Amino acid sequence: MVMRKINEEVLYGKFISKKGKEKNEPVSDISAGTMSVTGESNVLVAYFSLTNNRVYTADEMDAVSSASLKIEDGTGYGHAELLALAAQEVTGGDIFPIKVDDLYPETYGGAFDRHHSETGTSIRPELTEHLESIENYDTVIIIYPNWLSSMPVPVLSFLEEYDFSGKTIIPIATSQALGLGSGPEQIAAACPDAVVADGLSARSEDSVKEFLTKAGLAK
Repeated sequence: MVMRKINEEVLYGKFISKKGKEKNEPVSDISAGTMSVTGESNVLVAYFSLTNNRVYTADEMDAVSSASLKIEDGTGYGHAELLALAAQEVTGGDIFPIKVDDLYPETYGGAFDRHHSETGTSIRPELTEHLESIENYDTVIIIYPNWLSSMPVPVLSFLEEYDFSGKTIIPIATSQALGLGSGPEQIAAACPDAVVADGLSARSEDSVKEFLTKAGLAK
């Protein structure tokens, strides 16, 4: 039982206030994900957040707010979505949420068990959102939570749906403790003709902005 609790905290992370205390604010709404695809940029920011991909009940929203959400004006945002918004801000790129049709269970234990059942298999969850084309993108930034040293399988659903040949893919993981995990290797296996650039284990939105600016991707 104790091990499961430790694993869940590593799997999903925590949001800490500036004073070092866990936030526990009421949540009136959960972000459904942010998408802005204009086709006018050569940069795509694609991200997977459990927050946009799990079942919620009214009681559960309050219960999980300190462990998995950052609350802004009563709306809960997942870490990956906030990092994606930071990446979009600095690059001016399009932003695309990776969302599954079959939502993850509302409990952390249920989501944890599903991740285990999907990892290392041929399972590829069906996605609800699709891009018409990725032809105009030269650089694709993939933002994902590091779940026990691997990417969530829906990210592979996204990567295997399109032809990324000749494109540069930059991995950014939300986990500080586990780094990028096997994400870069998984991306390379799914997109063998793409260039997988050095990535970032992101500590904050500012760290993403600084990293992408140093990479020459600031608009």
